[in-house]
Amino acid sequence: MTRYAVLLLLAIAGVSYYFANLPVTPPPPRERGVVLEGVRLRLYPKSDPKAEWVFYAERIENNPARQTSKAGGLREGARYVDGELDLTLAAPEVTIDRNDDLTLPYANIEIPRECYEIRLGSEDEPPVRIRQDRGFYAPTFTLLGPGISIRGERFNSDFKLEEASWENGEDIVEMDNVKECAPDDE
Repeated sequence: MTRYAVLLLLAIAGVSYYFANLPVTPPPPRERGVVLEGVRLRLYPKSDPKAEWVFYAERIENNPARQTSKAGGLREGARYVDGELDLTLAAPEVTIDRNDDLTLPYANIEIPRECYEIRLGSEDEPPVRIRQDRGFYAPTFTLLGPGISIRGERFNSDFKLEEASWENGEDIVEMDNVKECAPDDE
């Protein structure tokens, strides 16, 4: 009788060992996470610790599988540096990835300290990208400001527009492109 018990115990141990070592496939990540409506979102990018982005959106949808959040129906967007307004952003939607970088179908950016308006991309072009550690990239752009109006392609620039580059640039001389601006005196 003891022999049968030992054999049964060894068989149970063998079967247990077999099942314990089978590969376990994790469940696929959910395509859709949390959905919020009527949201004010604050983004504190790790790679730009002095900056804070603020968005007001009709809807924010999280996608855990892609590690992104998409803010749709953007009513307002702004970037603050050390608590002061750096730029405003208008776009139909913005996708925020796990590095806090932004992807937009197109955008209109205003930089109040310089009185610049930058139109980045358009609906029928590849998306505009804003990397927190580098600045803007757009397939096309139009820059308007006091004494400057330029249109070009493959626009790359830091947030201060100190290291801007582009290709196929041309001056725009139409009178309706002249931008008047009087920065606030503080």
